[in-house]
Amino acid sequence: MSKRKIKRMLEQVARENHTTPQIVRKEMQAALDDAQSTTDPIARARWEAIPHKGAKVTLEEFLEYSSSLLFR
Repeated sequence: MSKRKIKRMLEQVARENHTTPQIVRKEMQAALDDAQSTTDPIARARWEAIPHKGAKVTLEEFLEYSSSLLFR
């Protein structure tokens, strides 16, 4: 998923929720961070299966991976 598509998606979600794209991004990343802190070994393995460069999966990495699953 391109940066442009992610930007447009965040803008659309923000409009629909009467907020800003920055707040949408912050809340989505917070939800991802919270989900990745699970101690469930099965869930941890699934998070680790998502290609990511840093210690945690970023919003962009998550969206890229998720969209690849939808369009196989």
